[in-house]
Amino acid sequence: MQNHLLTLLEWTTQDIKKTLELAKSSKENPLDYRPLEGKSIALYFEKPSLRTITTFQVGIHQLGGQVIQLDKSSIGLGKRESIEDVSRCLSRWIHGLVVCCFDQELIEKLSQNTNFPIINALTDDFHPCQALALAQTLDEHWKGQLQGKTLVFVGDGNNVAISIAIIAAHLGMNFCLSHPDGYAIPTKILTQVESVFEDKKSEFYIEQDPRKAVSKANLIYADVWASMGQEDETEKRAEIFAPYQVNQELVDLAPEGCLVSHCLPAHRGEEITSEVVDADYCVCFDEAENRLHAQKGVLRYLYS
Repeated sequence: MQNHLLTLLEWTTQDIKKTLELAKSSKENPLDYRPLEGKSIALYFEKPSLRTITTFQVGIHQLGGQVIQLDKSSIGLGKRESIEDVSRCLSRWIHGLVVCCFDQELIEKLSQNTNFPIINALTDDFHPCQALALAQTLDEHWKGQLQGKTLVFVGDGNNVAISIAIIAAHLGMNFCLSHPDGYAIPTKILTQVESVFEDKKSEFYIEQDPRKAVSKANLIYADVWASMGQEDETEKRAEIFAPYQVNQELVDLAPEGCLVSHCLPAHRGEEITSEVVDADYCVCFDEAENRLHAQKGVLRYLYS
């Protein structure tokens, strides 16, 4: 049983499967279980957000909790006062903290100095809540038959790719990353991810040619080419990643029945075309809906 959700690397397969069971239960009976009754959960967001912040606010409310929105400019974590001092003060007032920030180290430091759960809503290195929402979505569309399926991530080896790879390994799925030179998963994290695949006997592999990569895909996944904090690289990345656009031509090279998804927001006409986003085989809006239920699953698991 985990006390925090920091990366998913620290979670076991049992942790993940139990959370997904709770997510399914929360979707079927959204107001039946209220483990946060009388509890206050704070949200600290350094990055702009639509899906993440809204689904956490709604989910906490549905589970009976009170949401406290912390203002990043007022708190100045690590600037106005130390992370350790902020953590110790918050420990006297609240029962949990959901953090969306740039630096993974901030999440780690907070978890070391609090007496309540820390939930990683997004960092530059990991996006575990997105991966859980995708897993729930695929479980629904594939009627629980995840074992042996192949997920192909086309684009940058970023936080979303990393977290999807981790959860794929735990659920018996294979993962292929198709990326241009210089945009692989960082070596330190890649080593940890590959060890999960070795332990679970699933396959992790790189195929830089996206046309070859999707030939075995049961799911093709896309994300923006320049993430938050990389805006100064937008023009450069647009040129480098142009051959990695998920369009109908690429989807047609995948096996029949292949699904497509995107973590959103999508830059239509760049990493993915509108034709694909709006197609029946694209499940990105189902995944967006399941952000609410998967995150409620996380909250229920951490507070059960």
